[in-house]
Amino acid sequence: MLYQFRNVIVVLLFAAVLLGACASAPPSTIIHTAHNPDPGHQGFRNVLVISVAGDFESRAQFEREMAASIGNNNLAAAAYYTVLGRRPQLERAAIHNAVRSRKFDAVIFIRLKGQEQQDLAPMRPVGPGFDLFAYDYEELNRDISISQAKAITFITEVYSTATQHKVLAFESLSFDQATASDLLSEQVAMIAAELNKDQLLAR
Repeated sequence: MLYQFRNVIVVLLFAAVLLGACASAPPSTIIHTAHNPDPGHQGFRNVLVISVAGDFESRAQFEREMAASIGNNNLAAAAYYTVLGRRPQLERAAIHNAVRSRKFDAVIFIRLKGQEQQDLAPMRPVGPGFDLFAYDYEELNRDISISQAKAITFITEVYSTATQHKVLAFESLSFDQATASDLLSEQVAMIAAELNKDQLLAR
């Protein structure tokens, strides 16, 4: 009887430890940093998706999955690498040419928080002041590893190509994903849900 009672106590303690671990694991998080839609905005219908997070394979996966997640009967979404060709460079001239040739009305731009570097161009804004259409950020063409991060924050910005203004920005924070692919897939789901909630995209 004592042996059975002891086993029950062990099982209960183990369950409590598991519940405590689950409770202590922080949830994925969205933090808004800017929301400035144009007056009378009806929803973007032709969107270019650019990611500079990770190496080329990670960037291509991110762009491909994001375009698939937000695309619908009223919205066309294209990955940057499919528009410009394999391993495209992030350059203002290339972005402007892509926008003009494919008549994109918005650009969704995704990067890692802190990926841009202030010391490379001291007068160039970074962080919340980051401006895709006004400045070149050559360092964002460098491959980086995202596979070992326990906690990682992505920044998503939406730009209107008509005004070249940032109309939405938010941070998405992920924790403890097993692989880079799992991390990117979780981020895609989070970002797509937030974009749909903010009603900037045609539905």
